[in-house]
Amino acid sequence: MVEQDKNSDKQLPDDKCGIVLLCHGSQRGTSKSECSCAWDPYNTAPRWCRECPSTPAGLEDAAETLQGLLGSESEVILSCLEFIEPHPDQAIQMLVDRGISRAVVMPYLLGNGKHATEEMDEVLGELKLSAPGLEIHLAQGLGFDARLADVVCDRLFEMHDDIPEIDEGPIGVLLVKAGTKSEYDSCVWLQELGIFVEKKLGTGYAVEVAQSHYGDPTMEYAVDALVKTRGVQVIVCIPYVFFPGLILQRNIAGGIAELQELYKHVPMLIAPPLGVDERIVQVAAERIRGVWQDNESQGDD
Repeated sequence: MVEQDKNSDKQLPDDKCGIVLLCHGSQRGTSKSECSCAWDPYNTAPRWCRECPSTPAGLEDAAETLQGLLGSESEVILSCLEFIEPHPDQAIQMLVDRGISRAVVMPYLLGNGKHATEEMDEVLGELKLSAPGLEIHLAQGLGFDARLADVVCDRLFEMHDDIPEIDEGPIGVLLVKAGTKSEYDSCVWLQELGIFVEKKLGTGYAVEVAQSHYGDPTMEYAVDALVKTRGVQVIVCIPYVFFPGLILQRNIAGGIAELQELYKHVPMLIAPPLGVDERIVQVAAERIRGVWQDNESQGDD
């Protein structure tokens, strides 16, 4: 556990603050049969498995880490939009029942798509109606942050021993997020993240970003750019998702398999997903503290 910021208690309200760590949720990834290791009978990619992660257990770990970072002045409740309870309305009612007067909803989401924008506004409006006596604020989502780029680089380096030696040209890195329709997310933040990752990696790497489905940029476009424009001879795909699940299995791994058939001369590997990483939770903690800093600044005006 990272040592708690000495100033964090000054950035939270005087009375205990309720925190709803709001995740997407998944009906998969709750058993060994749904883990990535089960997709690979020859066990050629054991690092994906990370000891058969359970999505609910992983999210609980993230919530516990967030509680530790924020300290005793907060009360963190894990909530999910889909499948896993408590859902947001249930989580808010739990805070009300515990006598909490103010709360922050923290979207623990990697993108800026429909779930993080339009749907989040709807959720917040419904929560305020259901609990009129509770002061509810919405924190910014995870978005772009240098620490997320650090996690991406670490997942790439985990594949170091598996990357075949090449004669010339950079190593291709394909960073793929879960798909979102372009009308909900322009993916400018994703492009910025890709540029930042490439700068961190330095000479010898070429990075392109893509979406697993729905919107642009597509995986096909990004791989074509890596091979034909940037001259890579090997590609490592970094799944920009938290856990192995349907998106990784069907869309990302499935897409890579199809692309491998088109570019047989370019080996393609898939790195582990982001998983439970304290650096990501640290970003969430800062987003929450930022809400109270803004609220206190408005109160001083």
